[in-house]
Amino acid sequence: MESASAKIGITKRGRPRAQRPDPARLSAARARLDSEGKTFADWARENGFAVDTVQKVLSGTRPCTTGAQHEVAVALGIKDPPLPRKNLASDGLEGACR
Repeated sequence: MESASAKIGITKRGRPRAQRPDPARLSAARARLDSEGKTFADWARENGFAVDTVQKVLSGTRPCTTGAQHEVAVALGIKDPPLPRKNLASDGLEGACR
């Protein structure tokens, strides 16, 4: 039987669980590779990623929130690219938060 914390996505330490990638986007990425006639290993080598990292991302079991897994997920179109950070120095606001 599942505990209440597992149902609502809370870890044992009380932190919220990271969301896993959208299954529809995972399927679309796999279908795109199939339509191009590439294996995930071929795609990984062509794009400079470790094969095991791409396999973990395409399996859908990892949240892909940071690091190489996030970069792979963005490159495959599974996750949206991060929003650019606003450069406060270029706006003349570098000391505004003191």
